[in-house]
Amino acid sequence: MRVDRSRLPEVEPDPSFTFPSVCKVILPNGLSVWSVEHRKIPVVSCLLLLPGGSAEDPMGQAGVTSLTAALLDEGCGKRSGLELHRLLGRLGTQLNVRVGMDATTLRLTMLRRFSNKALSLLAELVGEPRFELEAFDRLRKLRLDRLAQLREVPAAIADRAFAHVLYRDQPYGHLPFGTESAIRRLTRDDIVARHSQAYRPSEAIVILAGDATHAEFEQMAGEAFGDWKAVGTVGQQSERIPHGESKRASLVVWDRPQAAQSELRIGHVAVARNTPDYFPLLVMNTALGGQFTSRINLNLREAKGYTYGAQSSFDFRREPGPFSVQTSVHTDVTANAIQEVLGELHAVRDGRPLTDSEIVHAKRTLTRGYPQGFETANQIVRGLAQLALHDLPHDHFTQFSPSVTAVQSEDIVRVTQTHLDPLHLSTVVVGDLTVIKDGLHDIGLDAPEKIVLP
Repeated sequence: MRVDRSRLPEVEPDPSFTFPSVCKVILPNGLSVWSVEHRKIPVVSCLLLLPGGSAEDPMGQAGVTSLTAALLDEGCGKRSGLELHRLLGRLGTQLNVRVGMDATTLRLTMLRRFSNKALSLLAELVGEPRFELEAFDRLRKLRLDRLAQLREVPAAIADRAFAHVLYRDQPYGHLPFGTESAIRRLTRDDIVARHSQAYRPSEAIVILAGDATHAEFEQMAGEAFGDWKAVGTVGQQSERIPHGESKRASLVVWDRPQAAQSELRIGHVAVARNTPDYFPLLVMNTALGGQFTSRINLNLREAKGYTYGAQSSFDFRREPGPFSVQTSVHTDVTANAIQEVLGELHAVRDGRPLTDSEIVHAKRTLTRGYPQGFETANQIVRGLAQLALHDLPHDHFTQFSPSVTAVQSEDIVRVTQTHLDPLHLSTVVVGDLTVIKDGLHDIGLDAPEKIVLP
């Protein structure tokens, strides 16, 4: 077939996408089991979702949820940590453990013929962890060493300071990795207590996808997890302090003498994942700072040459998460970069709203490749974890592209006015204060606050 290469090919309509059906059952011990049949290759993926991440760390124990999860594969039942990992290797799988702000997840992907053994091993791992004192002491020391190293990493300092500035002592005020002072105080008994509180079948969801029927998945889960019982009593739940919003603009500078670059975080507390404005906010942010051709990146990178890249994002969580702009710039242009970011935020809200072409381009960015995010069993279980964690409608993924396409320019204007607040932005700078302080004053920012991180 002859192809006319003198002009660009016509763009086809967005591909249709229907998320596969999900079967949900509850085992006698209260464990929920979600399954999806994905029969293309003989592989099964399993994700165990435990709602309650680092935001559930008890007061004064920042990092205990993360350290508890890190200790799971250090031995379980009658197996040592080395025996456990040798068995995982023989089964051709690898354990992936992640602790976020709102949830803990454990994930395995294996060949179908090894799925029963792998699931039984996962059940043993979460139900019968050994938490040996030697392993606890070793991992706590490794965690403390890593936290000490991160004190020399500008991006890590900025992320930690930004969370603290926005949330202070509230549940989102520390990162999942914890703090040196809190980790140093932890004992093995704290780990055992946190496991007893968080790892309970009645609170968990096992998500399975791959080469099996729904009935086979239910049987697998029942055989592997049916004997899993909660250990001890729930005990007193950690106090949930309300997530307040930033009340005023603030500037925090973490001084790094002779730093060649400044790490920047600019933002404020925004909205939770369950906001009805999710789709308009997604489109708006994509055009503002969520893609390479966004306003913020084109300004700071292409027009000004201040940075290799700048981005903005809404971190949608179970409780109101932050809106933030993140970038790293040369020290000499720190104040100029902040001024440009503030200018873009003011403009998109009050002076230069997104154009129709920008909105169309943002929508295409979000929808054109959307189906490829669910091609594998591993991608499917991770998507379903988001569905479960945020209690989203069962047809959320099927309706994603139509919902994005339905966003109108009036919706963008409304959510920008409602959820972007340039007057109450918090700015965190990790850089050389001696070099940048005059510039910060010249652009009208208040004197920087001193911050002490635990």
